[in-house]
Amino acid sequence: MEFKTAKLDRTASIVSIIASALLVGISIFFLIMVPSGWAFSMLMMLIIVCCYALSPKTYIFKGGQLIIEKVVGRKIVIPIEDIEAYVRIPNFGKLKVARTFGNGGLFGYYGMFTTAEYGTIKCQLTNLKNVFIIKSKKGVFAVSPAEQDRFEEHLKTVAAGMTVEIKTIEPRIVEKGEYASALILIIPVALFVISVIMVLLTYAQLPDRIAVHFGFQGNPDRWGSKISYLISSIIPASILVAIGISAFLTVRRTTTNRVLANFFVIIVAFIQLFVAYLSIDMYWTNKHNTHLMPLPYSITLFVILMIGLLFYYYRVVKKSA
Repeated sequence: MEFKTAKLDRTASIVSIIASALLVGISIFFLIMVPSGWAFSMLMMLIIVCCYALSPKTYIFKGGQLIIEKVVGRKIVIPIEDIEAYVRIPNFGKLKVARTFGNGGLFGYYGMFTTAEYGTIKCQLTNLKNVFIIKSKKGVFAVSPAEQDRFEEHLKTVAAGMTVEIKTIEPRIVEKGEYASALILIIPVALFVISVIMVLLTYAQLPDRIAVHFGFQGNPDRWGSKISYLISSIIPASILVAIGISAFLTVRRTTTNRVLANFFVIIVAFIQLFVAYLSIDMYWTNKHNTHLMPLPYSITLFVILMIGLLFYYYRVVKKSA
């Protein structure tokens, strides 16, 4: 039997519209104003496409299994005989929850989320109301079917037919813990200040007309006033430091897991470093007519290091789940 996912709730709908518009706007800004900004533009558009493709589409009971199908991608299969307990949550958003490694509203809520009440949950949601948290031997999952009553009834019927006893999950007692220290915010703030000082000091050394954009091979393909150097350096740096601080404060309010809060600061700081490098490279190219490093190499190195950082974080989160 197939159960459609619930419609996107208001929060997810608003996030999907605003985030998509923002990502498109940022991609256009980077494409036009930032040297080699096409790499960031592709990344922004890839985020939109991947978030939609990986969102849950249907929940299917078939052959003694609960199958979670996505729009595109690998299915999640949970054997009914492995299900130990479940609980129906009227409002998932009222739990003490933090996004560990997942999507927080862009076309759904999916990935790994950490809750104080039920531990780490592998969410596959489109709506935070009437959520089913299902505990199995493969982990704890959360689903949001459109027909909640029929889904619950069918789950019980299938389990009974397989002589599987499904209990009710009891929430854990929420214990107070030590929150992540805000001192880590010194990193993004310091990087921002250093970047701005660097840009201001090098600005006067540039000619009035400079190369403001470069193709994949690193050759200048657009020229303009040197004021573009300030705009393409300071605005992205300001956006990134604001994202780093707000993400840290948001996560810290919902969990005492310091790894989660600190990670967002570290990943944004890494992007800050790369943006600062691009600013230095823009100055160096206009001053000495050569890049610090061939652009394909620097962009490839950035992507490899970013993937490595995300993979390391995922391993740490999975190990602590």
